[in-house]
Amino acid sequence: MESIFLFGLTIAFLVESFYETRLYMLFQVIVQRFPQFTQNKRLTRIMRVEQTWNWLSWVLLIALILLPNHYTILLISVITLIETIIVFEMDRIRSQLNQPK
Repeated sequence: MESIFLFGLTIAFLVESFYETRLYMLFQVIVQRFPQFTQNKRLTRIMRVEQTWNWLSWVLLIALILLPNHYTILLISVITLIETIIVFEMDRIRSQLNQPK
């Protein structure tokens, strides 16, 4: 049962990471083509948070490999939870940018 839960969280993390990367690349293109969006505080904040989280997630993934097995569920749960929060925030900003004013 534990391995199924870990497998599900790992798959969720990988899917969210893929979607997060696509959103981040979209935001980079938007900022490059439309410099007026750099004044959007939420956009610049989430891009900064995403860059920091990218490095921190790699550290946590390496720790996941090096630490004993009884920390596995805790680490993968924390990693997936933070990834989910960041992806939700990025998706919310994307939907706000798509809305006509």
